Amino acid sequence: MTQQTMLLVDDTELNLAILEGIFEENFKILKARNGKEALKLLKENAIDIVVLDVIMPVMDGFETLERIKEDEALSDIPVVMSTSEAGENEARALSLGADDFIMKPYNPVVVYKRVENIIVKHVLEQQKLRDALIESKEDFQSLADSVPGGISVWKVTDKVMVHYFNDGLCELIGCTRDEFTRLYAEDLSRIVYHDDYEMVMEALQGKAELGHRVNMMHRIVCQNGDIRWVKLTAVLYKMEEEAPIYRAVDIDVTESRENELLVEQKNIELRHTLEHDSLTDIYNRYGFCSRTAQFLNEHQGGSYVLMQVDIERFKIINELYGTKMGDRILCLLAESLKECLEDQAVYGRLEADHFVICLKNDQEYLAYVRSFLQKKMEKLSIRHQISLYFGIYPITDASMSVDLMCDRANLSLESVKGKYNQNYAVFDEKLHEKVLLEQELTNEMDWALKTGQFNVYIQPIFSIETGQIVSGEALVRWIHPHKGMISPGDFIPFFEKNGFIVKLDAYIREAVVKILDRIPISVNISRLEFYDPDFVSNLIALVEKYQVDPGLLRLEITESAYTDNPQQLLEEIEVLRKYGFKILMDDFGSGYSSLNMLKEAPVDIMKLDMTFLRGGDCYGREKRILESIIHMAKDIGLETVAEGIETGEQAGFLKNISCEYGQGYYFARPMPAKDFLEMTGTKKDIAKA
Repeated sequence: MTQQTMLLVDDTELNLAILEGIFEENFKILKARNGKEALKLLKENAIDIVVLDVIMPVMDGFETLERIKEDEALSDIPVVMSTSEAGENEARALSLGADDFIMKPYNPVVVYKRVENIIVKHVLEQQKLRDALIESKEDFQSLADSVPGGISVWKVTDKVMVHYFNDGLCELIGCTRDEFTRLYAEDLSRIVYHDDYEMVMEALQGKAELGHRVNMMHRIVCQNGDIRWVKLTAVLYKMEEEAPIYRAVDIDVTESRENELLVEQKNIELRHTLEHDSLTDIYNRYGFCSRTAQFLNEHQGGSYVLMQVDIERFKIINELYGTKMGDRILCLLAESLKECLEDQAVYGRLEADHFVICLKNDQEYLAYVRSFLQKKMEKLSIRHQISLYFGIYPITDASMSVDLMCDRANLSLESVKGKYNQNYAVFDEKLHEKVLLEQELTNEMDWALKTGQFNVYIQPIFSIETGQIVSGEALVRWIHPHKGMISPGDFIPFFEKNGFIVKLDAYIREAVVKILDRIPISVNISRLEFYDPDFVSNLIALVEKYQVDPGLLRLEITESAYTDNPQQLLEEIEVLRKYGFKILMDDFGSGYSSLNMLKEAPVDIMKLDMTFLRGGDCYGREKRILESIIHMAKDIGLETVAEGIETGEQAGFLKNISCEYGQGYYFARPMPAKDFLEMTGTKKDIAKA
């Protein structure tokens, strides 16, 4: 057993000699004559116990004791104080941390025994501390090894050196403790996946402040080559040679991270579906508006336009060549946009054949884009010329709703549709005035409806054979308190576009039902109304409310409405006819009618648009075609009404070809409902109606 070292501190040689004689057999003795010498020896030697005199020159025993206990490296060394006076000295010494006290003159047996007791006590306490530390380390190691994850201590320089690691880190990497020590302890960074290496090392080397915390997810390469996701939490708790020392925890989160990535991918796919057109895979209306608003915000200060693109008479192409060819044309236009614009613009398909582009406002560039797209369309191998129309809105206010910009570009486009010498138009002051008018209409339409500014006018329909009034068509007139009569051409198309026409039609219908007596009156039905699942039941409820014969309320549906949602519309018309309503197909001949559609449509009366007879008939075909249509209608059981008759010549021709009824300025202009009732002898009280 190694001999223990004792330091004797006393300024009297005799006292040192006595104490040395008592302990020299069992201890290695060092001697000092004051506190200053004692502290020097304590720092230079491994000393097990100190016997310290109270009264000494240079530095007395009390100050020396304080210095010993304040020094972390010396504070655990037991100190026995020596004095000739007990009482106050003893109390002070014990309060400063002395382990025991011996009195002068020395009794060798008592002195030795007291010192021996202190040595034994100190050794036992140190052993207990060592045992407790070993037990704590074992408990910690057991706990660390039971944690589901890697626990380690790192020193980070240009690599990651491991000072401590648990079994969990070995399990995470897929190696034994020996393999870890051999392969990874000197540089743990070698397990970091190469794409994540720079990010991880930058985070660990980035800050030198104690308490700096790193929280991140990254990938590691296991010993068998598998790639796993780990969540790293590391705290910088001290510096060593200017290198940070981290306590780190790595948790395997591969499953949850892969689920997150799967969800992220699904979200990307859903967002793509939400923002992109399913046919062409370019932006749809929502995606275009969102991306354009972002694009304009990112390019503030630049000059841009919104250009809408439509295909001339696209519905006819679908009818002639089928929807597959129509879809092919739409996809070709979308591909041409991608090829022409690349990343220089935002583009999308709003709906049907309506495409839109946000691009820089440069006249040459705009001309190039228009020419490029038109030439692409001309390369299609079909015997039909495909023409594009363009409407351009120069963007002056980037904060404006992109939807509104699209509307203004569309206004420009609509102004050139059908013009063969011009295929584009720019939004100008005239169109701006139209926008302002529409804004006025929007601001006033609800109030106008509420205050009765919309009035029912009726245009009589006559028997061409007898000249008698047989029915009438209800029309609407807006009589403004300040502006007077507002032309229907100014508000009807706009109300059809913004949907207000549904409210207005319902208002006019009820006003007509209130005055119905014995003369049938027809009302216009907007195509939008058939999207309302309650439309049919509401219409039936209306005639039942006023106890009116449904045969007196005739329903005019435009020819074009049948092409929008034919199956639903035909089913609902059949329900109305069975209930007793008569159905009129309005404007037959003004569009591109399908005889197949006429075969399927359950209608009672066909209304012919006499604009058919107003063009130059260089081949003499118009009258023959009209005569054939009327004979065909009779053959399939339909009555015919010619509308828009303006001359006696037209009326005479219609009479000769057996058209039953006529309507137009030649017979009578639209008139207030009161005048119509007086003309027909109806006794309904129009004021109450």
